[in-house]
Amino acid sequence: MRILLVTESYWPNADGGALFERRLVLAIAGLGHHVAVWAPGTKLGSYEETDGPYTIHRESATTFLANTKYKVSWAPFWHARRIIRQEQPDAIHIHNCYWMGLSAMFWAHRYRIPVVATNHFMPENALLNLKGSSLFYKPLHNLIWRYLVWFHNRVNYVTSPTPTAVQLLLDHGLRTPAKAVSNGVDMVVFKPGQDASAVIQKYGIATDRPVVLYLGRLDGEKRLDQIIAAMPQILQQQPAQLVLSGFGKDMAALQSQAKKLGIADNIVFTGYIEEAEKPLIYNAANLFLISSPAELQSIVVLEAMASGLPVVAVDIAALKELCHDGKNGYLFKLDDITSLARVTKQILANRDLQKRFGRESMNIVKRSHSTNTMVKTYEAVYKWLANRPAS
Repeated sequence: MRILLVTESYWPNADGGALFERRLVLAIAGLGHHVAVWAPGTKLGSYEETDGPYTIHRESATTFLANTKYKVSWAPFWHARRIIRQEQPDAIHIHNCYWMGLSAMFWAHRYRIPVVATNHFMPENALLNLKGSSLFYKPLHNLIWRYLVWFHNRVNYVTSPTPTAVQLLLDHGLRTPAKAVSNGVDMVVFKPGQDASAVIQKYGIATDRPVVLYLGRLDGEKRLDQIIAAMPQILQQQPAQLVLSGFGKDMAALQSQAKKLGIADNIVFTGYIEEAEKPLIYNAANLFLISSPAELQSIVVLEAMASGLPVVAVDIAALKELCHDGKNGYLFKLDDITSLARVTKQILANRDLQKRFGRESMNIVKRSHSTNTMVKTYEAVYKWLANRPAS
């Protein structure tokens, strides 16, 4: 089969969707299928590059002012036609419903090519990063959901990482056939028992006390201020170190918050870490903590679980599908700092509980979130689409 993947955030971007998309492309290409990617580039002109067995068609793009980590193409319409005619795909897989996704969908309809769209987005991903948006939050929230559903009702098939994510689309009016397909995690790469000494030394991670880890973007939607706010309560009864690994617009504000609370010496900000370091940094930790209320799954939680870590997560959206309260970790309510601190201390103070929760984390991943299952599911979706009568 010939597959064209269209996305407006792709490797080397570090967000979960971009990382998942590259892993999917490499796996599908590894099965012998022809795969190409159309994604924004880093230049004003279009160009091509290769990434192992496949080609990336990079679209002319400029910096997105609302989030300068990303590039955006403002005029991809005719280039979409050129790429589709060049690649002659049997199916098109769209991962973002912005200008490039819209353009690809238009020409796919014109050339009667079936389309599957994967939704990685919920309104909170944007609105929680906008300062002073409370007045317009509800109307913008509703408007974004209306657009997301409008777009996904115009493709042939829809996927999203969890049943919660699919149900949210259905609740807002989705009529297209839809399926939950986990982002998956490679348990050969992410596993316990790896030598973490290199990252421990590089980033100054503690070895004489328990380590609480968060890995991901340090942006407003992740609500990392809640984790830092809970640290003084945790430290009153339990020596610990918090490691915030990643980068984002809120890093300076989080560092300032830690200084004001007098706990800066108990927090390590690693900044961006390489892909090769991720499995190791999970092995340097005792617990993974995530406070983001805007997750349709969370690849980093999957990676942490595959690495044998217990999880503490906010009880919103899809995180409860990974953090099973009382089995592989604990859930807490958003803005309940006392509860966050209490359950974190409970796990950190009990080594046997850490081990039991960690084993169950790995069991959950083995049962439902293997990369192999994810790849086979998408291959089956592509084959189903390619064999459908043109419409």
